[in-house]
Amino acid sequence: SPRIILSSRGTIRLQRQFTRRCRLFSSSSSNSATAAAASDGLGFSVASLGLEQSFVQPAVVASIRQLPEIESLYQDKNFGSTAGIENLNRAVDVFASFAKGGREHLAVCALLAESKQRMAEYQDVLEILNEMEELAQQDGSIIPNSFEDLTLAKAKTCWTKGDFDGAAEMCETIISTYDDLEETFPTTNLHMASAMSGKALSQLASMKTMDDAYSVRDYFRIAVKFLERHPPSSNSLPQAAAYGNCGTAEAAYALFLEETNDVSVPMDAALRCWFQGMQHLKGNVPAHLEMSSNTLKANLQTNLAWGVLNYEMDRSDRLEKASDYAKQALSAHDGDGGASVWGMRRVLSTVADCYHQAGSAVTAEGLFQTAIDKKKVFQHPSVLLEFQDSYLSYAKLCENWEKRESDAKRQSDKAMEIENQLPDGWKGKSGIYSSLWFWTPSDFL
Repeated sequence: SPRIILSSRGTIRLQRQFTRRCRLFSSSSSNSATAAAASDGLGFSVASLGLEQSFVQPAVVASIRQLPEIESLYQDKNFGSTAGIENLNRAVDVFASFAKGGREHLAVCALLAESKQRMAEYQDVLEILNEMEELAQQDGSIIPNSFEDLTLAKAKTCWTKGDFDGAAEMCETIISTYDDLEETFPTTNLHMASAMSGKALSQLASMKTMDDAYSVRDYFRIAVKFLERHPPSSNSLPQAAAYGNCGTAEAAYALFLEETNDVSVPMDAALRCWFQGMQHLKGNVPAHLEMSSNTLKANLQTNLAWGVLNYEMDRSDRLEKASDYAKQALSAHDGDGGASVWGMRRVLSTVADCYHQAGSAVTAEGLFQTAIDKKKVFQHPSVLLEFQDSYLSYAKLCENWEKRESDAKRQSDKAMEIENQLPDGWKGKSGIYSSLWFWTPSDFL
């Protein structure tokens, strides 16, 4: 009989842990190691624009915290709230009156953009970033890589709101500076790799035709190969992220062929990429990167569980292997520096699918109910896709349960409600797209 991955006590502990983490702002952690690292900022989030590394340096933070509005934000950690936005708007006005375009003014502008990004106010974000770009160019002391950081931030904002062509165009402004014959480029290897990844993600998300499908995976392979030739010196997290995205592109390609040609496509290529990504996560990372590392681990292990569970039907140990991957994904959420709440709904849903296929419907239902808990929901496409996928999986469980047809319809209707909340470009996307990560250099520095 299949190995059950969690005891009932372990399941209850997991549900409580998820509920507790959902109360925290975005995907920041209150655990000691990560909290210490994030004490001078918004904290880790896959939605981050990556501006803090360049514009919100510790010396500048010490200066802007002299303003009561900013100090209260750092004390209360309420950047992603209406009150937090109001405080930041006042701070922007104050520092602009003293020195518009100065380091303090740019820092609070960066914090305002990051906060509005987490609140899905994308047009406001783009306006702030455009103004920051103009002001940074006027500043006599040029901030290193500020152009690339702002360009990637704008590209990521466009990608998140579903403007994939705009995102790809912005990434291309960085990629175009790469001389592939001489292997030279004027920016850092991480900025170039992030731009390559962003262009790949944009091409994938805009895939509509068979011609698109045949070429879309190439962009991800280019990013992987670039990082092989120009690896970062401090850690291999960018390579893990690149392989993770590459695997998801392979999966999305396979699903696209299934839907458009009614054929069964193996997931071998996707599984290989995700497994290769895991190989780059061996070894220790600095304390401030634990959450980035564990988020990648959880993401990759969840994808491996999903792939094995749904596409390796001939394996005699399919359910046991998928359950083991799911268990490893859960373990990445434990302890100090555990993976962020982003993606945890998908982990829970995958664990629930394992229990469902193992015949433990009651346990599966409890996990699905936790996964669709709407406390502290953020209107980010990845989060909404996770919700939608959980509702659809819950509906399948109810469909196979005697006298639960009405419950199945109710969950399907809720999945459709989520569909209507997605930005236009993200409508119709499979849940596997929620595992994509438009990362920026600051995520791994």
